[in-house]
Amino acid sequence: MRGSEVTATAAGPLVLGVDLATAAVRVVAVDAGDGSVAGSAETPLPRPATPRPGWVEQQPDYAPAALRSVAAVVTALGPRAAELRALSVTATSGTVVATGADGRPVGAALLYSDDRGRDLAAALAERTGAPIGSAGTIGRLLWLAAQPETGPAPGRRYLHSADVVVAALTGVLVSDTSHALKAGIDPAAARWPDALREGGVPGGTLPPLAHPGRVVGTVLPQVAAALGLPAGVVVVAGMTDGCTAQVAAGAVEPGRTMGVLGTTLVLKGVSDARIDAGAVYSHLAPGGRWWPGGASNSGAGVLTAGRTPGADLAALDAAALAAGPSPLVAYPLPLPPRTGERFPFADPAATGFLIDARRPPGPAPTAVEVHRAELDGVAHVEHLGLDRLAALGVVSAEHRVAGGGSRSTAWLRIRASALDRPVVRPREPSSSFGAALLAAAGHEAAEGGDLGDLLAAVVTRAVRPDLVVDPDPAQVPRLAEGYGRFLAELRRRGHLPADTAA
Repeated sequence: MRGSEVTATAAGPLVLGVDLATAAVRVVAVDAGDGSVAGSAETPLPRPATPRPGWVEQQPDYAPAALRSVAAVVTALGPRAAELRALSVTATSGTVVATGADGRPVGAALLYSDDRGRDLAAALAERTGAPIGSAGTIGRLLWLAAQPETGPAPGRRYLHSADVVVAALTGVLVSDTSHALKAGIDPAAARWPDALREGGVPGGTLPPLAHPGRVVGTVLPQVAAALGLPAGVVVVAGMTDGCTAQVAAGAVEPGRTMGVLGTTLVLKGVSDARIDAGAVYSHLAPGGRWWPGGASNSGAGVLTAGRTPGADLAALDAAALAAGPSPLVAYPLPLPPRTGERFPFADPAATGFLIDARRPPGPAPTAVEVHRAELDGVAHVEHLGLDRLAALGVVSAEHRVAGGGSRSTAWLRIRASALDRPVVRPREPSSSFGAALLAAAGHEAAEGGDLGDLLAAVVTRAVRPDLVVDPDPAQVPRLAEGYGRFLAELRRRGHLPADTAA
């Protein structure tokens, strides 16, 4: 476990955000008055294993790791720990585990990328005609229910990783509609799909569903005492890490969008109406609005330079920015045998490309030229994704950015220039920070008030920009030309309709 850091502030009560990433659990304590981080701690999780092709599982130490991190933060806070009022848990969507009636796992957790239930889901979809993703959460739940060790039994439950931590803290077995969204639930009605029961997952094995931001329980007295928490700390229903990153970015009201550039690129916005169209899907937000978005397979994780041992990415970024927009046309995607794109268009057979659009073609590109082409390409994916959302009515008057790729100021300048608009990077863009702000809003709403309005108020006072990056006027026209070539190549390959505008 890495150490904790503490800052002394006294603007308001404290709240905790618990983030279950794949590699570690991170907990932050945040001052609900001004958004300052009062302390943090991190505990590693067991490395995922792949016992068979397509299987990705993990020893489900989520609750012990989360409790250790909470205890470390409480210890570091000292007397300020008495100010803690609420917490919320966030995790990657789609990781599920079989548990007993007490919420304690009885087997390995199946991670979000595990596809061992693919055939079961496909067979159920064919039998029922229901629109079931062949490699999604439903498949993993069907697989768990079909195994002798984890199948239906007295007290058996199927939980998401975040639910396991909530159960350990409160004794309550509950899931939120955000983490459960990819199980095909009805988020507005908070109801599990009938297809799960038809596939062999009895209704009694699935926990009740709660809307994000609602108080679902209070930390048990004996747990609070063991962790050093004050009595009465409430647990607020959470959201997935993509959604809590959206909270941390401050993109919770119409007109604001966010781009999370990590291994992949995720784009999200805000809408008064639910939008589920092709590759775009919507989470029900606290207060009743919807957060539509989509996730691309492109991103920082597929850059050629990132696959080169010893590559100095910072130096390459700086050189690429200085070189100017590339005449090459790139769509960075994972290398074969992995194929496919999910958003801004959906095609499981799509492959990445790097082509020379010059006539006649020039000499073989250098490493810097390839890198710049790929940086431009991801920026063009972001541009097309925002165009797709705009066509569905998701307005983007202000674009905020987060994720590891957003640490590169050179790449931020390229993204701002490709979009021909400023991009705003928040001071504290982590999912754990967003979970803490959600906990603050949920705690305030429990005492009266509209949850959506309270979340917006919390975000207004807590989220501060770390950096605003403006477009480079000298690069905007050439990037616009590059975007036109990018769209033309996608049309030529059949990924976009012929009338897609540049």
